[in-house]
Amino acid sequence: MNKTISILIMSLCCVMATENTFASPAQKKSVKELIKLSDLENLLHSSLDEMQPALDSKAESMLLKILGKEKLTTNQEHLALVELSQLLKDTSSKMFMRPETLQAIEQIYTETLSEEEVQAYLKFLRTPEGKSINQKNLTISSNVFQYMNNLNQKTLNDPEQNLKLKEQLLSIIKPLIQDE
Repeated sequence: MNKTISILIMSLCCVMATENTFASPAQKKSVKELIKLSDLENLLHSSLDEMQPALDSKAESMLLKILGKEKLTTNQEHLALVELSQLLKDTSSKMFMRPETLQAIEQIYTETLSEEEVQAYLKFLRTPEGKSINQKNLTISSNVFQYMNNLNQKTLNDPEQNLKLKEQLLSIIKPLIQDE
């Protein structure tokens, strides 16, 4: 009885290993269809919207550095900040939609998924439940990203956490300072 179970388990393992070994690589046509059905373009635009606070911060630091100031004080400076922030967003948007960016994303899908997985995902996305879950995943990802950003900001703004971070930073750079 035990020998039969052992043989059965070994056979099952061999079948599973063989299945994984012979999974065919994802086909470019299938991957393109998957990207289209999964509404990747909308996801990229949503990601860009989520990046807006970081882009605003980058625009402000760039403007402050150029102006040689620590704080923006005039209406004209604030208007320039809005324009610079929009410029960064537009530039990022164009970068996301460049053919080589989309090709790189296709390549990531192709290297990560087998053709069988792509077909299963396509089959799922064609169902009402798949469409609904895919749309909700955009919201979920966005909300998780916002939560993590807020958590990160709270952590960095917490005096106790800030002190710990400074202490750790000093311990990391201490050998560099001692060498000089």
